[in-house]
Amino acid sequence: MSRLPPILLGGRRLRILLVAALALGQATAAGIAAFATRDVFAAFRDASNVLPLQPLLLIAGAGCAIAVLRVTERVVAERIGQDYALALRIKLFEHLTRMSSKEVAQRRIGALSMRFVGDLAAVRNWVSRGIGRLISAGIVLPAGGAILYLLNPTLAYAAAAPVGIGLLLMALAGLPLGRMHRRLRARRARLAADMSERIPHAPELRLLGRMDIERGRLQRRSEKLIESSVARTRIAELLRAIPDAVAGFTAAGILLVALTSGMPPAEAAAGLAAVGLMLMPMRDLAGVWDRRRAWVAARDKCEALLARPRLHRKLRPVPRDELKGPHPVSFSKVSAGVLEDFTAKAAAGEKIAILGGNGSGKSTLLHLAAGLEDCGEGKVRLGNWSLPQLSAKARRRAISLVSSRAPILAGSLRRALTMGLGNRPDDTEILETAETFGLNGVLARIGGLDGTLAEGGRNLSIGEARRVVLTRAALSEAGLLLLDEPETGLDGSGEAQVVDLLRNSEATVLVATHSPAIAAQMDRIWYLENGRLVESGKPGDVMAEDRPTGRFLQSFHYGLLGLSRAVLSGAA
Repeated sequence: MSRLPPILLGGRRLRILLVAALALGQATAAGIAAFATRDVFAAFRDASNVLPLQPLLLIAGAGCAIAVLRVTERVVAERIGQDYALALRIKLFEHLTRMSSKEVAQRRIGALSMRFVGDLAAVRNWVSRGIGRLISAGIVLPAGGAILYLLNPTLAYAAAAPVGIGLLLMALAGLPLGRMHRRLRARRARLAADMSERIPHAPELRLLGRMDIERGRLQRRSEKLIESSVARTRIAELLRAIPDAVAGFTAAGILLVALTSGMPPAEAAAGLAAVGLMLMPMRDLAGVWDRRRAWVAARDKCEALLARPRLHRKLRPVPRDELKGPHPVSFSKVSAGVLEDFTAKAAAGEKIAILGGNGSGKSTLLHLAAGLEDCGEGKVRLGNWSLPQLSAKARRRAISLVSSRAPILAGSLRRALTMGLGNRPDDTEILETAETFGLNGVLARIGGLDGTLAEGGRNLSIGEARRVVLTRAALSEAGLLLLDEPETGLDGSGEAQVVDLLRNSEATVLVATHSPAIAAQMDRIWYLENGRLVESGKPGDVMAEDRPTGRFLQSFHYGLLGLSRAVLSGAA
């Protein structure tokens, strides 16, 4: 069963019926024009000097009608395609938001972008210019044959062979397009992924002396893309050329039949007009076949993304005030990522420092508490609520997460500081909090709260970006604060501000940190090794030198001290 939105859902069904009606109208107008053409040519052999005004007016009117109907058909079909692309775009994005943060992080940004750019363009083209024109051709092409038969059955038989052979040749010539579109799409995705990864680091890549390597890589990727594009274009244009050849053979056949059978010239002229009517839908069919193969390649990739597992949710309605204020957070027999059978609990309002080496499971633990990862067979609860029961809106009210992946979108500084807040504070409070967290320089540099931040906060330093997210957390009314190494990129005053934020907050706090200063100010410490809780206790107890936590901090401190001495020695 397809995971893509149904094409015929909602208003698209009515619009597709409208496309069919418009195509039928074109066929009717073309039939009128063909018979009127016969009457005009018949007047040439009449001796009377009376002009065939009615047939002439019918030809002119039919031409105008066909033009208006065709433009309307294409506009309606384009609206169908755009509407369907929008529905699929929203479904893909919503699916990504329901995947685990780890699953999303493992996928290349350029490849994901292809779903929303190249793949959706192929989807839109198929729905608007593929299905729409297939419907039109399916009506107009048989109608042209019927008109030809009504004019003269012999002419219809003469046209049937070249038209049938042409359609067969188009079907055979289009067979390689599926393979070509898949190859072209894969090479386009690889190039997009490479460039989206490298463009933000272009100056640094030059500094690393990689220009020749990267230029060569870009050259090779681009040449392969060009090769695939040219090959696909060759076949696609061959498909579009077949109807022109068919039109020539069909016209020659009709004229030959007319000459050898003594057919009236008027019927031959009308037959040629009917052949002209059949030429356009045949050209449309050539494009339809090409767009169909592009659609299949894009559809398969979209289906693959939608097949990726989503976070397990069993949502229950949560009263707005139910999660107000601090609540206990508990983990029971949780196994996720590196965590194995993890069990621990933080009381309401308690401040917990999570210590451990790289890869010990600290970030995974915070993502579990934020509902960004599945907890496997175990349970994660916030107060009386299981995390999978909480909707995104409920979690937004209850939880604030500070990490290196916290989003800073392009836009005003005000929006960056208040993103995700349930109740937006006034500018006075925003400014006071921002200044408290050391953003005075940013405010002055970019022009206050209305100043613009670049995509991803690229016009901020690492420390400034972290201060923006900390300000956002301080402004939130969340009862659970989750912080992943908040001291990263901050100077000594920034680390003190983190401590002030945590100590002055009424929220329950889980903070993953390497800072002994921050850990010492918390109510308890959880020390993790290889995904297991090795030790839990008050800082004064577990930070002693003879305890696992103390030994870890001591080795971490000596490691940094040794690195500093090595650097100073090298400088000397």
